[in-house]
Amino acid sequence: MEQLASRSSGLNKFRRHSRVRITAPFACALSRRQVRRWVRRTPIDLGVVYDLSVRGARVSTEAEIKPGDEITLSLRLPRQIKPAEIAVATVQWTKDQFFGLAFTELSPAAQSRLEKYVAGMSTSAA
Repeated sequence: MEQLASRSSGLNKFRRHSRVRITAPFACALSRRQVRRWVRRTPIDLGVVYDLSVRGARVSTEAEIKPGDEITLSLRLPRQIKPAEIAVATVQWTKDQFFGLAFTELSPAAQSRLEKYVAGMSTSAA
């Protein structure tokens, strides 16, 4: 366990934004972003968030998405009433049912909520 923690903290040295491993993964809703939303309703898929930073996340889902896809994301952060809405997240990589997402468009309010959540998780893990 200590080896995993030191490896994780070592990887964070190379990241621009601190990423935290979520001890109790939480739910999210995601859907493909479409230019013509009025043509048909975009289906919503569910996922589970395992790692999170203010600029991205590692998510597990059965949604059929691939690198380069743009999605919208609704994060149900623990102990918060309203979800944090990510207007645009781009799929960076896939492995089995795990996906790396980069948040490319989010409101200042959503960014602030993510910063507070990640900071709280970082201090509780230390």
